Amino acid sequence: MEATVFNPSTVLDKSRFAGLWKGASVHFESSHCDEVFEELASLYTGEDRHYHCDEHINQCLAKMDEAKEEKGFHPTVEMAIWFHDVIYSAGDPENERNSAEWFRQRTNQHFSSVTIDEVSELITATEHREAPGGNRAKLMVDVDLSSFSLPAEEFLEDSRKIRQEFSAKSNTEYIKVQSRFLQELLDRPTLYSTGYFIERYESRARDNIHKLLELYSKGLMP
Repeated sequence: MEATVFNPSTVLDKSRFAGLWKGASVHFESSHCDEVFEELASLYTGEDRHYHCDEHINQCLAKMDEAKEEKGFHPTVEMAIWFHDVIYSAGDPENERNSAEWFRQRTNQHFSSVTIDEVSELITATEHREAPGGNRAKLMVDVDLSSFSLPAEEFLEDSRKIRQEFSAKSNTEYIKVQSRFLQELLDRPTLYSTGYFIERYESRARDNIHKLLELYSKGLMP
């Protein structure tokens, strides 16, 4: 059977979400699944979303699909991708924990406690406060950071979208916050945590970040 090529430019795939949800469910209710999907889709397409939106989720799913042959398929990783930015307020350090709590509330009594706990841990791993531990967390974080390795102009366009989400901050304030975060990533032995992503994307991701930091050091925006 020919593999399906996932198009990251499309809207969120409801049938894909439903299949994943049903596979994880202890007690599957189609109406509840539909309700969660619609709420999820509404949040990801909010007016305040420019980067942390449905397109980012689709891009993450596409990268996960790309890595499946080598890394295998992990339903909890895919579930975490769908939910990891569902709650997002620019600059709020609790975004990931709030997203994990949102997920918990909507899966309580529908998923096993083991699944809920694992997906919640994978969501909070995308705080990026430290290098991830555990193979699934490493894959999850690498997928979330995969946009750093896009071709240069696409990477800069993503940077512009993130800047839009921080519209309340001045350029000076924004540059200070982003530069600190990007430098912390560069200071790690490797930006990515799995051999798959390191071999394919580490070099370009670092080049992109260095060029962006060079702009920021001059007080310039991409």
